[in-house]
Amino acid sequence: MKKTEGHRGKYLYCIIESRKPENFGSIGIDGNEVYTLHYKDLAAVVSDASDSSYEILRQGLSHQKVVENIMKKHTLIPMGFGQIPKSKDDVKGFLSEHYLEMKKMLEKLDGKIELGVKVSWKMDKIMADIAESSDRIRILNKQIKVKTPEKAYPLKIELGKLVADALNKKGKKIANDIYESLSYLAVGKKKNKPVVENMLLNAAFLVEKEKEKEFDEKVNEAEKKYGDKVTFKYVLSPPYNFVSIGGQ
Repeated sequence: MKKTEGHRGKYLYCIIESRKPENFGSIGIDGNEVYTLHYKDLAAVVSDASDSSYEILRQGLSHQKVVENIMKKHTLIPMGFGQIPKSKDDVKGFLSEHYLEMKKMLEKLDGKIELGVKVSWKMDKIMADIAESSDRIRILNKQIKVKTPEKAYPLKIELGKLVADALNKKGKKIANDIYESLSYLAVGKKKNKPVVENMLLNAAFLVEKEKEKEFDEKVNEAEKKYGDKVTFKYVLSPPYNFVSIGGQ
C-alpha cells in the first residue's frame, strides 16, 4: 500500500539507529501503519497522523505499546505522547538538527533499561502500627472515644498532627532505604513526584541489562523487608526519565 508523504502529518513515537527502512505493521494509533523515516543512520518511527490532536486516555496506551514493541529490538529515544511534526520534511529536519545530540543519547542508552519502582503505603496496616507505636496516640484515641464532639475536636487536631508526623518520618526512612539500596546498581537514577497521596517513592533507575537480575533480587529483598507495610509496583519501561532531546 502506497503511503502519501506530502501534506499529511507524521505522528512521532521514538528515534532509533537504522539505515534500513522498516515497516512495523498497523500497530499505531487508530490502527495506522508504523514505519521509519531516515536521516543518515538515524530513523524516526512514525505513522501518518490522522488528527491534529490526540487524547491521552484514548490513544496514550497505543503510543506506549508501539514504543514498547520497538524497544524489544532497538535501543531508542522515546518521544512524548502527542508529538506531531507537520510533514516528512519536518521529521527529517528534526533528526538533522539534533543529530549529534541523539547519537550521544543513544550511545548512553545502549545496553541499558529503565526500571521503575513505585512504593505505596498499605494504609490500614501502617495506621495500626502507628497507633500502637506511640503512648500519646493511644491515650488520645481513648480520650476521643469518651469525649463529646466539641471537647474531642482539639484532641482530634492533635492526634492528626501526631499521626501525620509519624507517617512522614516512617515514609522518608523507608523510601530512602529502598532508593539507596537500589541506586548503587544503576548508572542513572531519578526521583519523581508521587502521583497519589499514599505513595512514598516514585523512582526510575537506568540499569545495565546484565545487572537486571541482580536489581530484581534487590527489589525482592526490599519487598520482603517492608512488604507488610507497603506495596511495590516494579516495571520495565522505555527510558523516558533519562532522555531530553530538543525540548521533548
